[in-house]
Amino acid sequence: MNIKKQISRLYLYEVVSGLQIVDTVWVFFLLQRGFSLAQVGIAEGVFHAVSMCFEIPSGMVSDTIGRRRTLMLAGMVSAFGAFFMIMSDHFFMILLAMGINAVSYNLVSGTREALTYDSLLCAGREELYLKVASRQDFLYEGLFAFTSLMSVVTVSLGYRKAYLLAVLQGILCTLCASFLKEAVAEGREDKKKLSVKAMAGEVGKHFLDMAVFLKKTPEVAWRMAYSGLVSAAVYVIYMLLQDHLVAVGLEPGFLGIPLLLISLCTMAGAVMTEKSKKVSMRILYLAGGIAVGIFLTLSGADFLAVSVIGAGAAHCISEMIMLRTETENQKFFSSESRATMVSAGSMAYSIFMTVLSPGGGALAEMLSVSGAFALLGLLTAAAGVIMFCRMRYKNEK
Repeated sequence: MNIKKQISRLYLYEVVSGLQIVDTVWVFFLLQRGFSLAQVGIAEGVFHAVSMCFEIPSGMVSDTIGRRRTLMLAGMVSAFGAFFMIMSDHFFMILLAMGINAVSYNLVSGTREALTYDSLLCAGREELYLKVASRQDFLYEGLFAFTSLMSVVTVSLGYRKAYLLAVLQGILCTLCASFLKEAVAEGREDKKKLSVKAMAGEVGKHFLDMAVFLKKTPEVAWRMAYSGLVSAAVYVIYMLLQDHLVAVGLEPGFLGIPLLLISLCTMAGAVMTEKSKKVSMRILYLAGGIAVGIFLTLSGADFLAVSVIGAGAAHCISEMIMLRTETENQKFFSSESRATMVSAGSMAYSIFMTVLSPGGGALAEMLSVSGAFALLGLLTAAAGVIMFCRMRYKNEK
């Protein structure tokens, strides 16, 4: 395998997959079509519920049929999901489309990271994983920021044309994935010729192996849970922030500008992650958790600039925590179950999202947006302190 070509193709895949032109305006499109805010909330809940259920099975599929073919499948599933969004105005079809999109997300989650790490492992360059993963996230977030900036153009196209472009984007993802090479590291067999029955057996084996592994290595499970909690809390703030910014004086037409700035802060976090390698994990968790908590609280401020700066800083630090956690955990995973284990970490995020998403909205209505932000900030700060104390007691760095 030519590792330089493989990494370049992985970067290309990130660029194409980052062109999620409808992700920033899907709520607007549903409201424009006559659906209520309650129905929008239900649709988002369906996405996270499906994601939670399929996260680990999708990783097992990737470990069974191969990373390259799983990424190709993800692109086609994404195209089908976008097509179903314009196929009918019936709410059930919208929910079906959201579920299909969640499955596409699950298929990519864990698979991309596993293929990247195994490709470097085959070339004896696994020490470069943090650098490569940081650049992958930088590219993805950069393209996502671009689509946020172009949201006015996307809206002007209308939902039908926009989702047709999303269908094309899914097909292009499949094409880019087809250029990748499968990395078969030591300890992982090429399973292309397995029968359906044998594949089912492999999936069951992966599930049992995962359960045993997490029981034997609780430090990995704790890191997964902590990273998932921080990422979920930050994303819930991002969702509620849009309405909050308008409430504190931002013109709705300019909403894309602060969202772009927040995306740029996430990109900065991806770049800074590589520079944080000398900082121990327990110090990062303590300082990062407290800092994220403070900045989440500031996100609820009544001053526009303070609110945007707080949200941007929280996204920056949470990105660093997520990438460092993933890199540290990769060292414990075997190649034959790598995608499954990475997916287990993503499932932790989905579980917290299922709880915090409706919970955050309910707190905002019961108390206030600033009160909800403060409680989420307190939760992440407390989690950072707990992780530090646990790691210090267990003598983990």
